Amino acid sequence: MAVVEGARTPFSKAWTDLAGIPAQELGRIAVAEAVERSGVEPGSIDEVIVGNISAPHDAANVARVISLSAGLPRSVPAYTVNRNCGSALQAIADGAFRIQHGAAELIVAAGAESMSRIPLLYGEETKRILLRAMRAKSLRARLAALSRLRLRHFKPVVALETGLTDPVSSLNMGQTAEVLAKEWGIAREEQDRLALESHHRVAAAWREGRVGQEIVPIPLAPLYDRLVEKDNGYRENQTMEALASL
Repeated sequence: MAVVEGARTPFSKAWTDLAGIPAQELGRIAVAEAVERSGVEPGSIDEVIVGNISAPHDAANVARVISLSAGLPRSVPAYTVNRNCGSALQAIADGAFRIQHGAAELIVAAGAESMSRIPLLYGEETKRILLRAMRAKSLRARLAALSRLRLRHFKPVVALETGLTDPVSSLNMGQTAEVLAKEWGIAREEQDRLALESHHRVAAAWREGRVGQEIVPIPLAPLYDRLVEKDNGYRENQTMEALASL
């Protein structure tokens, strides 16, 4: 078993360079480029597996949308997996498992996410009022339904926040990290030192030209006159003092 080829978009922080591009398009860019670089015949691909957490409302099985938009034949099946932050790794593991057990010979495994595009939602009461207005048979009935709206109904539910909160423990990711740090006796300074090392390693990899070949540059709409071709999440000049202040 071997990894034949790979490609990725730049990693961008939410609401920055790539905020206007949905997950299915980011996935399409990476998959199309990886298949092109590999030189394999698209029709010889047995399956496409994509890890994704926040499914786009207009691309429920985002793997299938990515596969078709990347130019793979309709005969190639595709499915999406969700294991939270490990979703893309789960896609790779699923592909390897299928190959190991003779169910496939060639798999495209990928991950796609756009946290910038996770929507704002509205509560059940707001939804009922709006549905009643939409179904009204007359203008008078519609206005009567809408008259029930109050300011509290316009307070959105931040799906990104609720999605990062476990519904069983009611802890978000940061709170969970604090619990685990206490359980395993990991000191704050130890965590910060690991984070600092991570930032510096990524910065060194970019300086030494060991990352750029992975990247598919993305021209930005509407003029397509600006290319995003570098990760923007790492801090080259990160310090322990700055981390300690977080």
